[in-house]
Amino acid sequence: MKKKLIWLFIIACAIILIFCIRNRIPKRDTNLEFWIAENVDDVNFSGYQEKYGLMGGRQYYGTGYIPTTNENGEQINPEEYVLYTVTSYPDYISKHKHITSISITDPSVTIYGLTYNSSADEVEATMKSHGFKKASDRRNTYTKGKVSISFLQEGIYINVKVRNIFKIQF
Repeated sequence: MKKKLIWLFIIACAIILIFCIRNRIPKRDTNLEFWIAENVDDVNFSGYQEKYGLMGGRQYYGTGYIPTTNENGEQINPEEYVLYTVTSYPDYISKHKHITSISITDPSVTIYGLTYNSSADEVEATMKSHGFKKASDRRNTYTKGKVSISFLQEGIYINVKVRNIFKIQF
């Protein structure tokens, strides 16, 4: 009986490991400073410009992207930018901080060799070759595990699903 339980445990661990490896989103072919779901507990963001107004997290512009302010003192995004959202992950009650969203409007930023100016056919072929599936409910959105990447006319938007077990409202 003990041998059967040990084998069952080993098989379960192997399945979990394979699932985790298959759904891992590798940081390849990108010139981003951070990648989606990356742990940033030890990152000092003092050299980054913070975007104000997010409840439940913080947003930081990538290096070299500086917002302007209007006459009311409100921040205005630069025309081209990369914006990282940092929240708790994998659940909003977690103490660990991760990149949970990335917004890209800079056409020089690449993901898997693609920019938001890449053709729809090129995006689809590349994303599928990296194991992403086209989302049935949204055009130009590709998913893999908890990650979704949308290639829109105005930019690329990357998100990872964050659990909210206790239904925290911000």
